[in-house]
Amino acid sequence: MAECLLNIDLGELPEEDERLYACAQVANIACGGHAGDEQSMRRALEACARHGTRAGAHPSFEDRANFGRQELQVAPEVLRAQVAAQCSRLVTLASEMGVPVRYAKPHGALYHASNRDPALARAVVEGVVEALGPGITFLGPGSGALREAARAAGLHYAREGFADRGTRPDGSLIPRGQPGAVLSDPAVARENALRLALGGTVDTLCVHGDSPGAVDMAREVRAVLDVLSLRAEPLGEGALRLVLPARLERRAVLATLKAEPGVVDVVVGEEYASVYFDPAAPPEDPRRVLGRLAVTPALLEEPPLVTVRVRYDGPDLEAVAERVGLSVDDVVLLHASREYTVCSVGFLPGFAYLGEVDGRIAVPRLGTPRPRVPGLAVGLAGRRTGIYPFASPGGWNLLGTAVDFTPFQPGSGALLRLGDRVLFERVD
Repeated sequence: MAECLLNIDLGELPEEDERLYACAQVANIACGGHAGDEQSMRRALEACARHGTRAGAHPSFEDRANFGRQELQVAPEVLRAQVAAQCSRLVTLASEMGVPVRYAKPHGALYHASNRDPALARAVVEGVVEALGPGITFLGPGSGALREAARAAGLHYAREGFADRGTRPDGSLIPRGQPGAVLSDPAVARENALRLALGGTVDTLCVHGDSPGAVDMAREVRAVLDVLSLRAEPLGEGALRLVLPARLERRAVLATLKAEPGVVDVVVGEEYASVYFDPAAPPEDPRRVLGRLAVTPALLEEPPLVTVRVRYDGPDLEAVAERVGLSVDDVVLLHASREYTVCSVGFLPGFAYLGEVDGRIAVPRLGTPRPRVPGLAVGLAGRRTGIYPFASPGGWNLLGTAVDFTPFQPGSGALLRLGDRVLFERVD
């Protein structure tokens, strides 16, 4: 699945929220036609450099009074010079600052007028190439004069959709000023992002930086696109592994993927999900499934809270206390006064990795593992703690022993499962 990028129109407001640059993969920077001046362009380019955002030029009709949203009658040769001059202002500053400008997209009325008129489209593309060179990516409508002009000039072209704009039944944008034209609901923007990205007709989605609620919408759209662009690694013919973003709740990932037709088994860890299936009947691409999950999270019951009684008599308890500079009682208090979450299950059947441990008692695993750790030993390694379900080799620091704890339940398997909550209760 090809990556779909989030582009955001920026550099237009005097008090712009820099969080937009953290969301954007491409920043379309106003360069004087409809908004923007040297100060705002510098500020935008600096933000791009800080956040690793790719910079693009956002030329317009020369119409600051109407924010470039009113179509003007401009001769193609004049428009070409205006577009080149605007883009040149940006690229001159960008060159001084060491920020490459590799994208271009016309703004507002120029976007729509030039896409209808081949002469204007050629003028826009020629002006962009004059200022930025031929090695750029041009962002524009999925079809029309701009696409044809960019292709004729040998430019890479990215078809654009709008996550924060309402559309008519034929797919065209509702004109600004009409009801439903400009969206502000992050949930609707998410739905638009999923529909457009999965439709296969766009290469990039836009959120306007001056829209109400732009930051929240940008975050949600970027989250959907990040899920859809997950790296899938084949594990033989009947399995693959996905790198999971932090925002996806792991229990929901497990439940959603396991419910898919054709899926035989799913193993979810802190960073990855492995999906196993019949090669003769492969399931739907898991990235699409998880993309829908990012839009409509699975409704799961509240994870159970399991209380585990612990006798703090472990052989490494004093060494851990000495290493972190606390008393034994303080280590025990910090360990037992926190609610943990099962982040993953592995290493041994039923071994639950619990996190996060209080940073004040986080210590690395032992340099040399023990050949035998007794069953029900409570261990600590870094920011994770856990209970050995049965005797095995292991290198965790042993703090104590679980009392009256049964790691496996007849008929249902391991007691602790992904997403469960765990409390430790100290007993003598």
